[in-house]
Order: sequence, then C-alpha cells, then structure tokens
Amino acid sequence: MPGQSRFADLEPLLDRVQKPIQYVGGELNSQVKDWQCGGHGPGGEELTVRWALMYPDAYEVGLPNQGVMILYEVLNERPHVLAERTYAVWPDLEALLRESGVPQLTVDGHRAVVDFDLFGVSFSTELGYTNMLTALDLAGIPLHAADRDDTHPVVVAGGHSSFNPEPIADFVDLVVLGDGEEVVSEINRVLSEWKAAGRGDRREALGVLCSIPGVYVPAAYEATYDGADLVAVEPVWPEAPETVEKRTIADLADSDGIETPHMAEAIQYRARIE
Repeated sequence: MPGQSRFADLEPLLDRVQKPIQYVGGELNSQVKDWQCGGHGPGGEELTVRWALMYPDAYEVGLPNQGVMILYEVLNERPHVLAERTYAVWPDLEALLRESGVPQLTVDGHRAVVDFDLFGVSFSTELGYTNMLTALDLAGIPLHAADRDDTHPVVVAGGHSSFNPEPIADFVDLVVLGDGEEVVSEINRVLSEWKAAGRGDRREALGVLCSIPGVYVPAAYEATYDGADLVAVEPVWPEAPETVEKRTIADLADSDGIETPHMAEAIQYRARIE
C-alpha cells in the first residue's frame, strides 16, 4: 500500500551495517504526518502533496544542511503538505537493499521514495550527482526523465550546484534556480490542482510548472552543443520562457510561512545518542 512504513523490512538489515542509527530517524522535532493529511476531494481524488527531500550525501553530512532543514519545516507547516527526508545510504546498506528488494526509504516514516509526488534533491556540490542517480535506481524511479510516466514522482533539483543544471538535465524533471522557500508553495499549488483533476498528463503538469518564475524544465528546451561546449538553450514548449530568472529572497523573515527552523536541535540530540 502506498505510504506504508517499510521499517519492518529495513530493521533486519540494520545489525549488518555500520552506523545503523543514521537510518532510524526519530530525531527531536522530526515529523511523521498522516499520509492523507490533505484529505480527499469530492470525487475521491487525493489532495495531499507529498515531498521526499534528499540531501545527496551521508546522513551525518546532510542533517546539518540548512536548505533542506528550512524546506522541511516550511512544507510541513502546511496542513495539506507532507515532507520527509532521505539521504544517501552507505555501500553496505545499498548492497543489502538490492539483495533484499527494499527500496530507498525516508528516515522519518520509512516510506518508499517512489510513493511520493515529488523527489526534491538539494545539491551543495557536484559530488552529489551520482548519489542522486543511485537513489533514483534504489527507489525504482527511471533514471531518465523521458522514461517516467504519471505514476512516478516529479524529480526536482535545487541548491547551489544546480545553478548550471545542464549536467543533470536528462535526469531531473525540473530545477529550481535560486532560493526555493517561496517556489515550493507555488509548486505545491500546481501539483495540488493537478491531483485534484485526477493526475492528468505529466507533460501538462510540467508545462504549468515551467511558467513559475525560477523553475527550469529541461524537457521544455533544446540544448545545442559545439563539441563539449554549450552554445544555446532555446525553448521548444510554448509555455517555456526565453530566460529563467533566478529566484532570490532578500530576507527570510519577509516571506510568508517561513519561520526559524528547529531541526538544528536534532543535530545535538543525535550527537548525544551516538
């Protein structure tokens, strides 16, 4: 059943890996919301928008990341939105997951990443690119965006190392250029309306998303190269703007719904119990 905890499948593997505590979750101020927190529409359609947020590195590297922490809180403050976190697993657990048929899971509810509506990856360095590909493969999400259908999560990239998105353009559905704290609300609105309409054509949803300022949808553009040099990126969808402007928030305090994140306390808590 989508959204069901898979911890019973994960737990038998934990005594066979290093630092199993990095996969169990339960940190101070972490959240596990009800899978149907947004309820249903009059026709029975799901209205909850669900995000799996990934920092594509090991847990102890990713937990202190402020960008993921802020988005995690911003999203979960909304009653119709659910957000959980996932990180790159170490090679020992990766091998066991593949052997056991257990997919990439979140650390909050231990839910399968493939069950979520969006898989958001925040890149601080380019070293995370291959970790994203490993996570996609473990999750059972096609690596190439062109191979995904309406049943797969929308793969969203963001962070400092996505300002030049072309190296990962084939693998992501959209890229948020600049600050994402306001953009996620606009993405939520589009996905909520898409789900309320019965999850129609994926291309239609991406077309609406690429009209959001700061959102780049690689499929909506054609890149031209001269050898290894990128020469031009031109829109091929009518909804796509000629230029995607970077979103910038001068002061987080001025943005609606953004409060001081509390997940930082979890770092000290987790350090005490290790």
